[in-house]
Amino acid sequence: MSIMTTVERVAQQLQTRIRRKEWARRGKLPGQRQLSEELGVSRASLREAITMLESLGLLRSEAGRGVFIVRPGEKTADAIRGRWRFQGRYALRDVYLVRNELEELAAAMAAGAITRAGLARLRVTIERMRAAADAGNLVGMSEADRAFHAHIFEIAGSPMLRDIAEGIADVIESSRQLAFADRERVREPIDEHLRIVEALATGSPKAARAAMRAHIRNAADRVGLALGIPGA
Repeated sequence: MSIMTTVERVAQQLQTRIRRKEWARRGKLPGQRQLSEELGVSRASLREAITMLESLGLLRSEAGRGVFIVRPGEKTADAIRGRWRFQGRYALRDVYLVRNELEELAAAMAAGAITRAGLARLRVTIERMRAAADAGNLVGMSEADRAFHAHIFEIAGSPMLRDIAEGIADVIESSRQLAFADRERVREPIDEHLRIVEALATGSPKAARAAMRAHIRNAADRVGLALGIPGA
């Protein structure tokens, strides 16, 4: 079952209205006070939803001017990286390197504990992701992507590893969303997730690590980073 956070639900509502071209003429969103009242949510949740849609390449904020809708075909990858919400604190390359180490370990541990039920749960998230891609629903893709990786940490069965991942979840999730901003490559994670599931099904920690490493490298490439993983 898909369980969306408040921020994801708000982002989904905004995405729907953008796709309906409700604000196409003006090319930007209404003021945040007006929007928060219309949607019945706090301005804090609205701001988080807008940040999510910025990471996904649907919106761009300009100081003093407002939040603009990104036009189809508009090149935003460099701008998105430059305005990444954690830019002043973490280098995006470091985030992907740390993410790789955590997720490789989670995948290796999950390979030793995987069950048919666990594989089925992972496949459900992949199908949700595929359906969202078919519908042009980036928020839905991002939600299914988050669920896929969260399931792997759960299957791994390490409370410590899960706590570490949850402690930096906001940073990791934001970096993950950036990889969806390239519209020509949004379907790539679907096949990569399938390869991870196939590796997990073999029960081989080595195969699971390799599949996860390839996925993280490709995700980094989608945001313009050639990720060299030390020791790989």
